[in-house]
Amino acid sequence: MDIRRSRISRHDYPIQRRSFFRTIQKTFPLLTVASILICVVLLGQLYYASVSRANQSGTASLIYRQHNGFVSVVAWSPDGQYVASGSWDHTIRVWKAKSGELVNIYAGHNELVDALAWSPDGKYIASGSWDRTVQVWNAFTGKTMLTYTGHREEVSTVAWSPNGLYIASGSWDHTVQVWQAFTGQRLINYTKHVDFVNTLAWSPDGTKIASGGRDTNVMVWDAKTGFTYLNYNYITTPGHPINALAWSPDGTKIASGGRDNSVQVWDATTGKLYLTYTGHSKEINALAWSPNGNEIASGGFDNLVQVWNADDGTTRLTFNGHTDIVTTLAWSPNGRQIASGSWDKTIQIWKAVG
Repeated sequence: MDIRRSRISRHDYPIQRRSFFRTIQKTFPLLTVASILICVVLLGQLYYASVSRANQSGTASLIYRQHNGFVSVVAWSPDGQYVASGSWDHTIRVWKAKSGELVNIYAGHNELVDALAWSPDGKYIASGSWDRTVQVWNAFTGKTMLTYTGHREEVSTVAWSPNGLYIASGSWDHTVQVWQAFTGQRLINYTKHVDFVNTLAWSPDGTKIASGGRDTNVMVWDAKTGFTYLNYNYITTPGHPINALAWSPDGTKIASGGRDNSVQVWDATTGKLYLTYTGHSKEINALAWSPNGNEIASGGFDNLVQVWNADDGTTRLTFNGHTDIVTTLAWSPNGRQIASGSWDKTIQIWKAVG
């Protein structure tokens, strides 16, 4: 400023100043309009950013922290009042969903717990463990009703049939076994997989089972006879196992996720691919279909839970509350909340709607 001022004489300065102000008077209306437009644009951008952040952020309402090991599985009770969680600390814990109050600790397994499922009436839990057993027990007293010992290797997945009469369990022994829930009588030993079975799901009508694992194949088969209706290849690249399956509530589609970082949604009868979701940057570990069938929640090695449109794959919510791998997801029966479990040893309950 001092240099610029030294170049202006006392005579010239008033003339330049008058010229400056005349220029301002002429251009002021244009500047005013431009300023208003800029403000409108900036406000619009700020509003859009705030809406985008709101739409991309799930809100954790409760965090359960009492496990002493990685959380490997969570499941919501059919009435929505309780959440059960299994952990590498060898325990299953039952919590009140609204308060996080601990209701029961089941310690019947002597190895890490990798799977659990509520009975449809909400009274019992079936849990699977690396101790190679499936145990059926009272969800509130912890009394063991049955221990099933039909598998030769670690039990990795468990699912209860919709009618409550049967339990299917998958194992690293490459089999899926279907047995009567309260007698342990084995009805089917499904042996079509040639590697570890990681995940399975009953069809909503209870007539079929979908199973998948390290052989990269999703197999859909008859729950009573074992007849294979469909053998769908998740991905052709070797070493990309299937970690998670979820059947749509109407029974027409199956979602599968695994090591290639994507989720595929395909026709449950024909194997026709509907869409591929690529919102994750790392391996997929968990899938859950919303009760109304409109959305899918997915979680994985990027520590995120994504909620996305099941029809077009657009991301609706992103939840980034975990500090380690997301291993498991469960949607509340009313569709308003999601429970997620992680290697950060927590279970987090968060809002799935605005």
